[in-house]
Formats: sequence, structure tokens, C-alpha cells
Amino acid sequence: MLYKALLVIFLVLMIPNMIVYAIHGYDELEEAYKNMPVAATEHKGNEQFAEGIFFTSILIGYMVTTILVIAYPRMMGAYYAILFGTVAVIIIYYLSKTVGFPAPDFYDNMIVDDTTNWKDVITKVAQQAFVIPLSMMLILKKYNIK
Repeated sequence: MLYKALLVIFLVLMIPNMIVYAIHGYDELEEAYKNMPVAATEHKGNEQFAEGIFFTSILIGYMVTTILVIAYPRMMGAYYAILFGTVAVIIIYYLSKTVGFPAPDFYDNMIVDDTTNWKDVITKVAQQAFVIPLSMMLILKKYNIK
């Protein structure tokens, strides 16, 4: 019963996170295709393209691992992938906001984004919150606690 309650809390936080990553990835790719053909905005378009691929990759990773957590709750690898992947995403996010993050943007290979919007806020709050029930679910499954 406790595991199911934690799973519901996890999904309530994870699903909006995935929706926002889908929107964010789509928006970045759409803007990239508008900016890349124009010489004055080519650099920005390349950065947006790299970010769009990054956000879409995060979305796919979250979708696959969340499905695995639901379908195969004893598969510990899915829990660890979400936990370690989320920590990596949060570190990359804060690095890109402060000093820049090396990424293949096909221009100068450095992404520095000092803007923040509602998408960043929702994903970071959700990510920092869903790791709590996910960690508790992992403990319950790992030690076979009912």
C-alpha cells in the first residue's frame, strides 16, 4: 500500500515534468529551425537546436525509465537511472546558468543561458521533489519491505 501511494506521488510529479520537457524540446527545435537559416541568428539557432535535442533526450529517458518503474517495479536499474540522471540534469542546468556548459552546438561548443522561465521552474521543482518518493520506493523494493 505504501509503495502504491509513493508511486502515485512520483507520477503526479513526473508526468508534468515530462510534459514540460516535451513542450520545451519542441519550442527549442522550432525556434532553432527559424534562427539557423538567418546569418545574424545562426549561433542562437545552433544553441537552440542543441538544447532541443538535449530536452528531447531527457524526455525519452524519463518516459522509458518511468514505464520500467511501473511495469517492472523490482528492476532497480530504472530507479537508479532516474535518480542519477536527474542529478546530472540538475548539475548541467546550474552549470549552464552560471559558467556555461560544454555542448556540441556546432558553433563554439559552449552553451550559456542566463534566462529563466516557467519551464525551468516547473522542471526543477518537479525533479527535486520526485526524487524523494522515488528514493523511498527504491528502498522499499530493494529491502523487500511491504
